[in-house]
Amino acid sequence: MGAASTAFTTQGRRRRRRVAAVVVCAFVVGLAVADAAHAVDLTVTGVEVTQATQTSTNTINLVARRSTAVRATVGVADNAGLPFAGVTGVVHVFRNGVEITPVAGVASINAPFTAPVSPQRANENDTLNFELAAPALLLASTDIDVRVDLTPVAGETNTANNSGAANNLTVVAGTNPSLFFTRVDFTPAGLGLPPLSFVQANSGDAMVKGILPVADGDLNLYRPGLFPTLTFAQDASTAGVVDGNDINDLLTLLEACRQLIVSNGLGALNNTFLYGWLAGNPISGNGWATIGGRVSFGNSDPIRAQRTYAHELTHNLGFDHISSNLDQVGWDVGARLPNNPAANNTTGRVKPTTLFDIMVAGLLTNQAWVDTVKYLSLLTNSALGFASPDSRAIPKPSRRVLVIRGVFDPRGTRLLRLLPVFRYPWLSQPSQPPREGDFLVEVTTTAGSVIRAPFNAGLGDDASREIRGAFEILVPTGAEIRSLRITDAGRERTFGRLTRSKAIPRLIVRSPLSGARLGARTTVRWTTRDSDTPASALVYQLAYSPNAGRNWVPLAVDFRGNAVTFDSTQIQKSNGRGILRLFVSDGLNTAFADITKLTPTRARYPASS
Repeated sequence: MGAASTAFTTQGRRRRRRVAAVVVCAFVVGLAVADAAHAVDLTVTGVEVTQATQTSTNTINLVARRSTAVRATVGVADNAGLPFAGVTGVVHVFRNGVEITPVAGVASINAPFTAPVSPQRANENDTLNFELAAPALLLASTDIDVRVDLTPVAGETNTANNSGAANNLTVVAGTNPSLFFTRVDFTPAGLGLPPLSFVQANSGDAMVKGILPVADGDLNLYRPGLFPTLTFAQDASTAGVVDGNDINDLLTLLEACRQLIVSNGLGALNNTFLYGWLAGNPISGNGWATIGGRVSFGNSDPIRAQRTYAHELTHNLGFDHISSNLDQVGWDVGARLPNNPAANNTTGRVKPTTLFDIMVAGLLTNQAWVDTVKYLSLLTNSALGFASPDSRAIPKPSRRVLVIRGVFDPRGTRLLRLLPVFRYPWLSQPSQPPREGDFLVEVTTTAGSVIRAPFNAGLGDDASREIRGAFEILVPTGAEIRSLRITDAGRERTFGRLTRSKAIPRLIVRSPLSGARLGARTTVRWTTRDSDTPASALVYQLAYSPNAGRNWVPLAVDFRGNAVTFDSTQIQKSNGRGILRLFVSDGLNTAFADITKLTPTRARYPASS
């Protein structure tokens, strides 16, 4: 059950409640002793348990291992209509009848507290507040109880009403996504890289942790991709702004990088996301994301950047723009939105209903939070590890996939580019396509079988636009591919196709040689033999493994030619176990070559196990 009971009003009802109740003990000291005519009577009129947003009756399920707040509303009577000062207390939590907080409890964060006569939820200090910071003590359960006990004061007219409770609360457990970030030097703007101090964990991800139902104390939730920072030089409009087709190109670049993030032998999963931070805000629309995809990018403007990241990531989770205020008062556990200028102060915990939902476009960080409708929907999002109302099972990584990428025009009437397909040697998780899509990819194997998957190619920004553009879809297959085509949903119109050539590219790496020691910069040189594909049509990607092939990261993607140079200080250390893997695609054929037993001598990141 997700709903809570109302406050207890009699000592008898408290006795009937089993010992499993979660106890919040509040010790009250009156700053002035009430006289006989106005002896104070304190009650607990409500207990609200919240992690981002909550209803006053606790109908929103809690999330395991997530930072949690308890707000106790204290009623004041028989005190001449005056507030009562000096209230303090502790919180105790019980799960399935067993206490999971220290015996002494956890102290209130706003003691000494003055209980107002007419408390308002939108006022942070109109309630007696407690917080359990991540990693919170809550685990999955349908039996979490929270009870508040107020210690009677001298002369109190009624001590039988000094307790209140929220009982039988449900805690659900998801699976944290892997949120990777990288810094992007957009060279036409001349701003360099964004400051790491702003985009790193506990700063850049502050609003994401605040509004998403995730275990926010997990150190692996949000982290840098352990690969070199990206340089992006395309500027078709010559305006020094990422706009027009530059948006598609940067999203495509990020997606290629995401596909080369491999952990324990598994390729990028449906819960692997990659975000690109740009210095300042040289972006038309503040930021962009593939809707329902897994890549996005945005600004590092202190007044809006944390919210932009949360907005674009929510696009990735499948949400479009809306226009709505918060329907309930929200709460930011720990008031964790640092590095904002004073004029954009977001340090308060309470989020009043004058703010807007995260998917309202173009706002500043101090104007947004998450409403209950959005939060409840996130609690069914499969990318966050929750059961989805869509009954289709998400395939596990069990086969190799075709990574199919392309770009539509903004109206979705023309396919501007269909990129060469890569098929990596590791197992990956196929995309979970929508039940209904505007487009269809149709793959025909050499054995004659046909695989079809719908997709939408939608993009959303942090202004107000939603257009068509860059897309990627991962199609599982164990067979070789003869052809693929992109069509409309009814398969009546073909937008583009690829047909497999007979000759498979053959790579011959010239340098470095296996066993080499890599300095600060490394240049890889090779020759390629492909009898039926011109050299100008061949596309390459370069990946690095620090641990003999178990994990991989991207070093360079979607480039042409016969040489590439990367910064080998920005990779993980490896004592003779490093591998460089060079991929080539001629359209539907993928080949690769390895350079093994490498030792980066100037590597920045520590070695992996």
